[in-house]
Amino acid sequence: MASVSGYTKRYATTRYRKFNINDNNAAWKARRQKSNERFYNAQYVATNIYNVGNVKAAGQVRLTMQLVSARFQEELTAKADERTKKLDALYGSLDKSV
Repeated sequence: MASVSGYTKRYATTRYRKFNINDNNAAWKARRQKSNERFYNAQYVATNIYNVGNVKAAGQVRLTMQLVSARFQEELTAKADERTKKLDALYGSLDKSV
């Protein structure tokens, strides 16, 4: 077990190592910085994957709506053409002589 005696720490191997608060703080800050970078990189990747999924879904919805609109327009045009042909046939069969 380690015991603290003044400014030194005694380790089980009976070696003495000078305790330097500046070195310990620098090492701790480096570990925290590395950990923070890993965390932010993971968040960045997750956000990008989420955004790509949203953009893809929005694109699919937009494409589907365009296809539905085009099909609806074609059906309306076909019905209008059919009614125009029927009206032309009825108009053509009328007796126009006076």
